[in-house]
Amino acid sequence: MSQPQNINWKTVALLSAFTFLLLPPLARAQAIKLKVAYPTTVGSMGVLWVAKDAGLFDKYGLDVTLIYISGSSKIVQAMLAKEIPISEIAIPAVIQANQAGADLVMLAGPNHKPGQKLIVKPEIKKPEDVKGKKLGITRFGTSDDFLLRYLLGQWGIQPDREVALLQMGGSPEILAGLSSGGIDGGVLSSPLNLRAQKLGFNLLVDLSAIGVDYQGAGVVTTRSYVREHPEVIRSYLKAYVEGLARFKNDKDFSLKVLAKYSRIGEREMLEETYRHYAVNVMPRVPYPTMKGIQMVLDEIGSRSSKTREISPNNLVDINFLKELDSSGFIKALYEK
Repeated sequence: MSQPQNINWKTVALLSAFTFLLLPPLARAQAIKLKVAYPTTVGSMGVLWVAKDAGLFDKYGLDVTLIYISGSSKIVQAMLAKEIPISEIAIPAVIQANQAGADLVMLAGPNHKPGQKLIVKPEIKKPEDVKGKKLGITRFGTSDDFLLRYLLGQWGIQPDREVALLQMGGSPEILAGLSSGGIDGGVLSSPLNLRAQKLGFNLLVDLSAIGVDYQGAGVVTTRSYVREHPEVIRSYLKAYVEGLARFKNDKDFSLKVLAKYSRIGEREMLEETYRHYAVNVMPRVPYPTMKGIQMVLDEIGSRSSKTREISPNNLVDINFLKELDSSGFIKALYEK
């Protein structure tokens, strides 16, 4: 029988302490529970879903529960009630909430182009054909609502007067409304727009192809939460940017995650969704697009003088993202 080796417990203790110090601050303690809301089941949520299912929030000391709440306007209500500290919503909801006295701020925003498509009945062939029709959106005040109103304005068509905009609740409900004949068209994103087209509906406009920058979904919280929980924010963004890298670099895993949350199983639909978001739209470093935010401010400002006083810089806080970027943390994720 072999003799037990002499163990230098002092060395073991030093090594353990060193390993402990290498861990992120939140990973050294019990994981912090965090509720994070998202408003839709389309590919723009891919980074959040991948970060969750890859265990990246756990890696940085966060016990994140994802909560689906259809429509960003309802998520804003939950955030103002302090039920949800962090969410994945687009800039129109941030602007409108802050106009009403909120202190929402976007920390990262990888969605720089509209992912939405206007899908309509087969008999609708051109923009003027939508006059007198009913078009579905998720909810008023959401990204879908803003982009559809913007598009109609570009066509010289007055929303609510010449076209009825109906709140359907969520993207699956828009597809269901199209299928049942309850609406004549609606705003959908990949992969649901692809399913609608397979059912025989017509793609009238791809908003990603109309040549505008637009700040879609990103990491949103309140300035008060940032002040009170900077380490939570720092850890959350580490997990998020690592999730973005995994989304872009691990196609097979990402397709499985997209299938799980979107509940779409068709491979070609998932492939197109992945190509649009992970390949074509999302940059490696997810700084919000100031140009895209200004476009939204200009459009809302044409109807509200109060909005004209807002600068894009008032709506974002990129200090934590800059910290990760300048440290080399993000670059290293793409060199593995």
